[in-house]
Amino acid sequence: MSFTDAAQERAVRFLRWSERYTKTDMVYLAGAGFWSNLNFVIVSVFALLLSIAFANLLPKDVFGLYQYLLSLSALLTAITLAGMNNAVSQSVARGFEGDLRASVRIQLLWSIVPLAIGLVAALYYFLHGNGTLGAGLVVIALLSPLTNVYNTYNAFLQGKREFKRIFTYGTAVNLIYYASIFIGVFFFKDALVLVFINLASNALGTLFVYFRTLKSYKPNDKTDPQTIPFGAHLSAMNAFGTIVTQLDSILVFHFLGAVQLAVYSFASMIPERVGGIFKFVSVAALPKFSNQTREEVKRHIISKTLRAALAGAAMTLAYVILAPFFFHLLFPKYLDALPYTELYSLIIITIASNLAFTALVSLRMQRELYVFNIISPIVLLALQVPLIIYFGIPGILAARVISNLINILLALLFLFFPLSEGAGNAGVQTTRA
Repeated sequence: MSFTDAAQERAVRFLRWSERYTKTDMVYLAGAGFWSNLNFVIVSVFALLLSIAFANLLPKDVFGLYQYLLSLSALLTAITLAGMNNAVSQSVARGFEGDLRASVRIQLLWSIVPLAIGLVAALYYFLHGNGTLGAGLVVIALLSPLTNVYNTYNAFLQGKREFKRIFTYGTAVNLIYYASIFIGVFFFKDALVLVFINLASNALGTLFVYFRTLKSYKPNDKTDPQTIPFGAHLSAMNAFGTIVTQLDSILVFHFLGAVQLAVYSFASMIPERVGGIFKFVSVAALPKFSNQTREEVKRHIISKTLRAALAGAAMTLAYVILAPFFFHLLFPKYLDALPYTELYSLIIITIASNLAFTALVSLRMQRELYVFNIISPIVLLALQVPLIIYFGIPGILAARVISNLINILLALLFLFFPLSEGAGNAGVQTTRA
């Protein structure tokens, strides 16, 4: 036995031993987590370098306008069939690989809707003399839907648990994206040009790896008749929430201006990036939960959520300690964002402990998801508007943290007390048939 094999065997034995305390398949989680976290490290390094470039090479008003245009892009994305990815991931995990192509066809057809809405909004801005926002919306309408259609390759790979391939393809897309943006920041100081580079590089990279996935895996033609309707339901129920979630930047832009939006962006983006290290837990849990009943999921969800929250709290404390050093060193123009980012670091805990919502999606608890996705954005909106009016940036950051905490509690409530009998079991029965 080679040294590498022996080390791997010892690592597996340790992980199996740790399962008596974590009550989790640690070998599976480590396999999924290794590639996800390696991708997280690489992306975080690139994102940090890009943030340094933005902070030191772009005027605050240009960066603020750039963030505002990206928020408009996210609003347009809200009316795409973005929820199709979770449905495809589940169906592919059960062997229905044909749902990849089927969902992409439906998404392409539906993309006519956001395209038309984006062009109408662009016309409105052109008629009112704002050529920058008008041109920006044309670019957004043409390019944003493409990325959101063809990134379904990622859902296919998640369903097949090909975490290494997800890492490889994700890294390729990110290399194209970050290289393009770095060049753009150095040679252009124009928000509209940077938005075009952002969206075009993402679209081209995503198209490349989508067709590469088809060529490499040659998906079978089996489809689940429930996948497309369920994906459409997820998209519809997520649309309002996505719109409200993106309103923070728009509210800051309109109430406080482009410069304060730049400050807000630096205060919020880094804690969310740090919290992203925990997102692999939800990605890894989705196919696992898809093959369990609600009773099986309920048995361990509280303990798993608490352990994830504890890990998030440790990461939050580390961020609060290190943030002053990094801001003084890397973002000296944005020291006014420092107290805000320390406040917002609490979001890391809520990102880490968001397992209950993943369980609702995995168990296809459709009625509960609809209600959740109505209540959640209403709560966020009800908090954001008054808090930004009275407290400015700290208010809107606090609103997002409080809203995330309420979301976790609401998802747990629906998991333990579903709105209909038998909720969360139908998908598993189909799986095992």
